[in-house]
This record gives sequence, structure tokens and C-alpha cells, in this order.
Amino acid sequence: MSSSTSLSRSQTHTTRGIPSKCWCGSNLTTFAAQTKENLYRRFYRCEIAIKRQSEHHLFKWIDEAIIDEIRMVDKKVTHLQSDFESFKTTTTIRLHEHGRHIDESLLEMKKIFQDQTILLEELRNKSTLVLDAKSHSPLLNVAAAAIALGTLAWLYAKITSI
Repeated sequence: MSSSTSLSRSQTHTTRGIPSKCWCGSNLTTFAAQTKENLYRRFYRCEIAIKRQSEHHLFKWIDEAIIDEIRMVDKKVTHLQSDFESFKTTTTIRLHEHGRHIDESLLEMKKIFQDQTILLEELRNKSTLVLDAKSHSPLLNVAAAAIALGTLAWLYAKITSI
């Protein structure tokens, strides 16, 4: 293979990757070179350029176009890998922060729940109401349910405000 480039004489346009159209707007066709130096080497060219060889239309060796395309894809893959690593790092940091916040909220909820349990126990022990065994149990159940519901509502508000 020759080290000939894809640029024609005095050509100022460059095409990266695999071209789809000529600069004149015509569709491209592939041809095989007939020179000794590049015998049967494939290239892109528009039909107009074949008929009017004095005009400067797109010319690009197919093997060079494929190599350009591979390099462009490699560059995009490298950028995507970098973006992914950045996203992964940022997401990991945010997840650790959210996890720490949830752990702190759970510890605070445990403390509140323990305090409420102690208050409920004190209420039970210091109660001046005289209640029989049947009416005493439902009242305590309602109080405990109210405390648990309040604590869960507080925890939900803390978690959703992250």
C-alpha cells in the first residue's frame, strides 16, 4: 500500500471518519484504484468527480476512513469511560452521605422512641386514674400507637427531606 493521503491536489477540505457524501452534495461510491502503486486499493469518490477529474471532489481511501472512524470511536469511548467514572464517584459519595444521614436519623429516632417508652412507663406508674384491667390495656395501646405513629411520621419527614 502506498502512503498516499486522502487529500487531492490543492484540496482544503478534510473529512474525518467514513464519509457519507461529497462536498458537492452527491452520494459517494467506492472504486478500486487502477494504478501500479495502489492496485485494487478501495476509495470513496462521487460520480461527478469520476466524470470531471479536473474538479476537486472528495477522495478518501477506505482503509484510512476506517482507521479514522476507529480512532473517533476510541476517543468517544475514552470520554464515556471518564464520564462514567466521574458519575460513579459522585454517586458513591452521595450514597454514603445519604446513608450517614439515614443512620443519624435512625439513631435519633431510637433515642426518641426510648424517651417515649420511658414517659409511657412513668405515665403508667404515676397514673392516678383508677381503671380496671380491661379498660387500662386499650388506653395504653392507643397511647403507644400514637407515639409510634408520631415517631414514624417524624422519621419519614427526616428521610424525605434529604
